[in-house]
Amino acid sequence: MKYFWSIVYNTLFLPLFWLAAKTVSMFNNKLKAGFKGRKELFKYLKPKIQTLDPSKKNVMIHCASLGEFEQAKPIIDELDKTEKYNFIITFFSPSGFNHSKIDTPLRGQIIKTYLPYDNPSSVKNFLDVTNPAAVIFIKYDLWMNLLKELKQRNIYTMVVNSAFDTRRFKWRFPVSLSYKKSIYELVDVIGVTDDEDRLHFRKLMKGTDSEIEVFGDTKYERISKAKEVSSDKALINNSIIDEKNVFVVGSSWDKDDDVIFPVIDKISSNGLSEELSLVTILAPHEPTEDNLEHIEYDIHEKYPHIKSIRYSELTKFKDENLIIIDCIGILMGLYKYADVAYVGGGYQTGMHNVLEPAGYGIPVMFGDEKLSEDAELLIKNGGGIAVEDSKELFKNLVNLLRKDDIRKKLGSKSLSVFDRKNEASKKIAEIINSKI
Repeated sequence: MKYFWSIVYNTLFLPLFWLAAKTVSMFNNKLKAGFKGRKELFKYLKPKIQTLDPSKKNVMIHCASLGEFEQAKPIIDELDKTEKYNFIITFFSPSGFNHSKIDTPLRGQIIKTYLPYDNPSSVKNFLDVTNPAAVIFIKYDLWMNLLKELKQRNIYTMVVNSAFDTRRFKWRFPVSLSYKKSIYELVDVIGVTDDEDRLHFRKLMKGTDSEIEVFGDTKYERISKAKEVSSDKALINNSIIDEKNVFVVGSSWDKDDDVIFPVIDKISSNGLSEELSLVTILAPHEPTEDNLEHIEYDIHEKYPHIKSIRYSELTKFKDENLIIIDCIGILMGLYKYADVAYVGGGYQTGMHNVLEPAGYGIPVMFGDEKLSEDAELLIKNGGGIAVEDSKELFKNLVNLLRKDDIRKKLGSKSLSVFDRKNEASKKIAEIINSKI
């Protein structure tokens, strides 16, 4: 079947994918940026490669976008301890290429680049220039022609943080599973997060040479490290939150706000206000000026008991009950102030990172329509709560704020999900060090 899928991929999928992407890029700035970034890829890449230490081996780590890059950081840090490698970080998405930053000092050298579109000639040229000794793919974004060329060159390949997501149709439908098998059999090692995923992949990959290893999940390590880094940063003056309950809302969309704001308004409009003494910190998913003004207008028109202030104006704080974050990059550090957290996206786009607040040992709530795998894990573990509407959010939030013992119990259950998936990067680095 691998020959069949290779023909289908190169004669049907790739041309249609390129045509669709090119068409949509006329209306989509993100896709347009991706085409622009690849236009002179090799002109940009060749001088960059020449800056790398020729006495060290090149390890290429591919990330679809910024989220996968964050999961790659613990692996980079662990491999860098050997002082044997240069690092080439590749991206498919402009958001990863443009916004990715290394926040720890490295012994080795590192460059980042777009991955070229997956036509055979571009792939061959790319590998000629980059000359990787090993390639690590973070989670997914596996491209057939790239993997075939890596296989032919006997370059060691590994995909990590792999999940066999049986909730999704493409992980259950026989045709898509056949295609996935043809892709994954080109990879030397499939690194999964737990034993359940290993069983699923073993069944899928029966009859192939692919190794399947349980590494755990590097995103847990990344969150733990980010938590350590942010623990010493004072983002909110203690005088603002002293003797108050703090509710942190991360990455909210308008549908989340429609559920959250009535709850804040209700708590602030009756006897609960004094009892709970609640201050909410809201970090919108997109803190653009237009979005911030829309939120403020909505509050002014609909919620008379919510008094808001922007984070940038906290020096003027006068006991407002809603702080609106009008910058990016501090959300992870804000969760340390929370008694309870809410993570957005569950009603609209799909869940954002519920593990960040869970890492602080607090209960985590979210919308119930588009649960992520991590959200389902938190629910199963007893630390996450999915809410259908404002009524459910109000009931659960008030209960958690009133009852310290219940809140602390749920918080400890949130934190316990980290215990089962630690030290993935060490296991990954050990294999890479032994193979190249």
